[in-house]
Amino acid sequence: MIGLAAGIEMADMAWEVKCREEDMKQRALENERHAIDDARRSVDEKAQQLKVLANQSALIAGFSMVVLVESQIPENMNSVVLTFFGLIVAITIALMLVSTLNSTYILVAILRYDCV
Repeated sequence: MIGLAAGIEMADMAWEVKCREEDMKQRALENERHAIDDARRSVDEKAQQLKVLANQSALIAGFSMVVLVESQIPENMNSVVLTFFGLIVAITIALMLVSTLNSTYILVAILRYDCV
């Protein structure tokens, strides 16, 4: 009778070990799935931030262009100040357009390699 009880106890321990190993494998799979989901969420968040940055840059460039075209410049304005104003507005437009293009290119690269 003692031998039978020891055998049953040994079988129970083996069953528990087997169940624990299966549980650990399942948890490892779940952890990997969570890591993939977190990476996708992060990519989506960065993509959204880049879209917002590109839109803001395009808006600023557009408003700068409107300021350059629609500004009322007096006839007796100093030519140095006028040149400086035109140069600063042109640089602002150029930099905002470069920022828009960079954001768009980075966004395309991120979304192309989104498939994890």
